Order: sequence, then structure tokens, then C-alpha cells
Amino acid sequence: MAYADYQYYKNTYLGTAIQETDFPRLALRASSFLDYYTQGRAAKNPDMEALKMACCALAEQFQTVDAAHKMAQKALSSSQGGAELQSQSVGSWSKTYRSAGDSAKQATEAAQLAQGTLFVVAQKYLAHTGLLYRGRGCACGYVPPCCDGL
Repeated sequence: MAYADYQYYKNTYLGTAIQETDFPRLALRASSFLDYYTQGRAAKNPDMEALKMACCALAEQFQTVDAAHKMAQKALSSSQGGAELQSQSVGSWSKTYRSAGDSAKQATEAAQLAQGTLFVVAQKYLAHTGLLYRGRGCACGYVPPCCDGL
């Protein structure tokens, strides 16, 4: 189950980066990540505004990850004789190639960097919700600061 739909993304989050046809896939991945990151607490609070906003932000981040992975695949598959055209000049014509491996490596590093920021993006929206609490519960059985440890 996705925590946000495209209408929420477009009208409340005011997102413009994701096309309507791509949003369900990306929102589902974002929601799965939120379930993992919150240790299942997100599923108990599906209507929480911060959770919906986090879902939208993560969906955009997953789109960035996907784009970087596609660039890496393209660099590996569409190279010319193991190299890709880097630049061309017209005056005293020249052509410069770079290895497809370098392009793929750069794109893979970009994907890893984008994926590494998923936690930062989620934390930005969920830091003050109690969904990220990793410690032990308080005496009343709920997540602090419900009763300030009474």
C-alpha cells in the first residue's frame, strides 16, 4: 500500500518531477522503504501527514536512483567499440572518446549516492513523529515522549 497517491503528490506536496504513470511504482517503493525504516510503525499511521510527505519525497528520490541506473546501463550497452563519444570539434576536426566503463562507473556512483540519501530524505519529514524511535518503550508501553517516562 502506498502512503500517498498522485493527487496528493500533485496538489498537496506540489510535486512536478514525477509523471502520473510512474507515480504508483515509485510511491510503492517509497512506502516499502518507509515500512522498513520505521520498523513497521508507518503502517499503523497511514494517514499521518508527515508520512505522506515523506512518501512523495522518497518517490522523487527513487526516480533519481532509477535514472542513474538507466544511465549506467546505457553507457555499458550503447558504447562504440568499448568507448563512448565524449566531445567533437569542427575546426581542425577532432573526436574524443572515453571508455564506456568510466561512464558506467560514474552513473553507478551517482545511483549509489542517490540511494544513500534515502534515509536523510525520510528523516527530514519523520524526525519529530516518533516513527523513527529505536530505543525501548516507556513505562506506559507507548513510544516516548507520551508520558515522559512515568
